[in-house]
Amino acid sequence: MDDLRRKRHFDFPLLLAALALWVFGIFLVYSATYIHESGPLVGIYKQQILWVAMALLIVTLIISIPARIIFKGAYIFYAVSLILLVVAIASGVTAKGAERWILIGGFKIQPSEFAKVGLLLALAKHLSERPVSLYKPSTFIVPVLLILVPFGLVLKQPDLGTAIVFCVMALPMFYWSNLTLLDVFYIVSPLISLLLSAIPLLLTFNTGSSWGVFEAVPWGAFFVVVIALLYFTRVPIFIWIGVVGANIATATITTVVWGSMLKDYQKMRITSFMNPQADPFGSGYQVIQSKVAIGSGHVFGKGYLQGTQTRLSFLPEQHTDFIFSVLGEQFGIVGCSLVILLFLVLIIRGLMITHNCRNRFINLVAIGSSAILAFHIFVNIAMTLGMTPVTGLPLPFLSYGGSFTMTVAILVGLLLNARVTDHDF
Repeated sequence: MDDLRRKRHFDFPLLLAALALWVFGIFLVYSATYIHESGPLVGIYKQQILWVAMALLIVTLIISIPARIIFKGAYIFYAVSLILLVVAIASGVTAKGAERWILIGGFKIQPSEFAKVGLLLALAKHLSERPVSLYKPSTFIVPVLLILVPFGLVLKQPDLGTAIVFCVMALPMFYWSNLTLLDVFYIVSPLISLLLSAIPLLLTFNTGSSWGVFEAVPWGAFFVVVIALLYFTRVPIFIWIGVVGANIATATITTVVWGSMLKDYQKMRITSFMNPQADPFGSGYQVIQSKVAIGSGHVFGKGYLQGTQTRLSFLPEQHTDFIFSVLGEQFGIVGCSLVILLFLVLIIRGLMITHNCRNRFINLVAIGSSAILAFHIFVNIAMTLGMTPVTGLPLPFLSYGGSFTMTVAILVGLLLNARVTDHDF
């Protein structure tokens, strides 16, 4: 009877979307390394096939674990992930300027990837037992500490992209825990202030012309909106002070850091996505080649293994961070749209879990898992299109990489587990 119930509630659309994306990924990794068949990247696609096979085993294993066991082991997984992060910093393998990998049994693993799952489970367990409230700041102490520890360790490596994932994942979990959308807005308003105060600085650096007094208009208008919302919602005075102070502080710090602490080459790296032609053979090279590759695919693409940008290796990291560019060049708008549709199916199915389950822990795990996947998808695709700065965030299911493939498998397994597990615990 229990097997029949599990089969009835099993989320086949979610699983099929994940399987289709993994298959797509294997073919794309093969095509991205096709030119290197006799070179140093030979066998890359075979390794990806092995990792996908391992991922399917992980998904199967997680589905079979009762959710109450996952609930009880959440803090243990979190603690283990922190230990691995410390080991990576202390004696990890250095690559691309960051100590991110450690060797275990002859395999290189990236602890920061598993830290995403560790934080997800720890936050879900804590928030399911102790919801947060903006009117009780003390309720944020433990969640913030849970985030800050892995955030600091990953930033030490350094890996800013992964560190940001921790914060982005927490916001929808906070919302589902107890906050309103307005509460979430107050929390993220300092970040919005930072971005709005930075935009004139970025544009001025790229164009060489100053906005003058108009530079303060975007941030000033936003600040007025924040003040108006605080006034009309009649929040307590300590929220007033916290929100207003944080917005002023972030705007000020942005200006100070940009004006007196960053060198010109660092500013160039930050702004390269806005004007890659300013440094076409340096910080802007990846963005230029990525946009050329995607644009050259037009509607139906050049065909599998026929992409010139890919075959001639003009595009750096084309089998990892820029795998979407390979997709765009070879399969065009149609191929990109199909993959994005599969991503949407996966994310929507993940969010739909909350409508069929009243268990707070399971819902929080589903929300957090969907947030991690959605953020990776959005940032990676936007990066390849030149809409955001280049980061080290790979594209789920498609990018080459063992640790990230395993992490995605764990997230998919948790989402599928949520539909079939016993919710009474």
